Amino acid sequence: MNAIAAAQEIADLRHRRRELRRELARVRWWRRLVGSRRDLALASLARPDAVAGDVLDAAWAALASDAPTSAELAGAVWPEGAMVRPGDLDQLDALDTRLDRYEALLSDTLDTVTAQMVSAMGRTREGDDG
Repeated sequence: MNAIAAAQEIADLRHRRRELRRELARVRWWRRLVGSRRDLALASLARPDAVAGDVLDAAWAALASDAPTSAELAGAVWPEGAMVRPGDLDQLDALDTRLDRYEALLSDTLDTVTAQMVSAMGRTREGDDG
């Protein structure tokens, strides 16, 4: 393989790695969002106790520090009309499972392309030494 072809192969592999890394970052971002949405859905189905609920000292401390009330927090996290059903959790879990499989495929492909690039760079180096 001549030097120009080798340089082009390495450039193509670098480009492919860059695109794979971008896609992997997007998939991981979506997985975080889906996981966060699942946490919110679960919390909506099993509402947590009020902030500083039954502990008088904690309630006074919360009041004195201008901590948001449980009603304010619930309104911010679960806006009016945002109904959550138990089936939503199953859908979010299924979506995350699909994203997980895609992430694994991307990771494996990235590893393969990286190995190909290292091999191509090694062949180029051997050609320079010979």
